[in-house]
Amino acid sequence: MTELRWGLLAAGTIAAHFAAGVEESRHGTLAAVGARKADRARDFAARFDIPKAYGSYEDLLADPDVDAVYVATPHALHKEWAIAAAEAGKHVLCEKPLTLTAADAGEVIEAARRNDVFLMEAFMYRLHPQTRRLVELIASGAIGEVRAVDTTFSFDSNPEETARLSDPALGGGGILDVGCYCTSLARLVAQAATGQDVVEPAEVSGMARLSASGVDEYATCLLRLPGDILATISCGIRLTREDGIRVFGSRGQLYVPRPAWIHPLRAPGVSEIILTPAEGEPEVIEVEATQGVFAREADHVATHVGDRQAPELTWAETLANMRTLDRWREAVGYGHPS
Repeated sequence: MTELRWGLLAAGTIAAHFAAGVEESRHGTLAAVGARKADRARDFAARFDIPKAYGSYEDLLADPDVDAVYVATPHALHKEWAIAAAEAGKHVLCEKPLTLTAADAGEVIEAARRNDVFLMEAFMYRLHPQTRRLVELIASGAIGEVRAVDTTFSFDSNPEETARLSDPALGGGGILDVGCYCTSLARLVAQAATGQDVVEPAEVSGMARLSASGVDEYATCLLRLPGDILATISCGIRLTREDGIRVFGSRGQLYVPRPAWIHPLRAPGVSEIILTPAEGEPEVIEVEATQGVFAREADHVATHVGDRQAPELTWAETLANMRTLDRWREAVGYGHPS
């Protein structure tokens, strides 16, 4: 286990969630924060008692007391600063999606490989005990042969969120912001069902409502995954829907009414998976998380930093998910300006 001194690259909402997680973690400390404006960095540092505050990302990356960097910028800046962090010799935890396209993700991965640093895409839900229990149930045959999965992550953004999420230059839209979770989950279900380490869909089709700026306000995708598993995915940034996960098998189904990516599940507590056999009464399976997801994430990096990749979120896993997102966006007619 490596004790990591963390530098936060950006000082927004998600950086604050992660900072609180590092405070709760067993093997991490907050060493520095960098922001575009010095006063913003100083305010953030005072809030979390962080010893150093920088008014530029470059100064943060130059700090010898920073071992690992959490990239918390808008999506479109992930590639630039993840590569810069790797080239500065820092281990990298980058918010999802790792980049805007699979090609860009490949460049970030190559930078991590070239500079011999750890790199992980920050899909914190993958480390939650609920997700791990769901995988165990599927792999054990609790619902027989898996045939379909439905998953939704959709919300109506507030004005501050809408400004960022409506800008195609910043990688706005629901597919990249929250559809990436659903795509990751659907693929994870297929991996658990087939015993494969990494899977990609044979077919991808999709539809979306595009905004005047060209980003997807809400979208739906259909995937044909290995094992002939059909996945229906819905996401959105301008439409409130009931989030959830349903996995259908030959001998029953699993239902997760509150997936591990929603805000209430980010803190320690108990969540539920409902197992309904084809013949019989539903069984409520309670799953306890004794640590918040961001603290768990920080400790997961500390555990695997010497491996340079995390076993549950390998570079191959990231690339497979990014390629699927590329195909979904192409299907709905939304591409990035670059």
